[in-house]
Amino acid sequence: MKAFKINSAERKVEEIEINSWEDIAPAIGNECTTFACPVTFENEDTIYVDDEGLYHPFEGGFMMENWNYPCVGNGILQGTDDEGEKHRAINHKGRIGGNDYLG
Repeated sequence: MKAFKINSAERKVEEIEINSWEDIAPAIGNECTTFACPVTFENEDTIYVDDEGLYHPFEGGFMMENWNYPCVGNGILQGTDDEGEKHRAINHKGRIGGNDYLG
């Protein structure tokens, strides 16, 4: 399923494939083993980040417009439904490409 990786170190958004929830942590990278969903948009698209990102080497972070706090490390944006099942992201690369990056 199409998803987007917010690559903090390279300061870019790239399209990737996520076929299972088990693909999310490796796609986040930087030794991620546990992920969290700090943001779900009104259209049910969800951003996943490393839940233990502060314990790993700092490679940067990102923050989107109107956010009160940044996310450390990379993020994965994937579409979800009301039950939490994945589907194609409704947001597009241009919409999430305007991040402020840290690092």
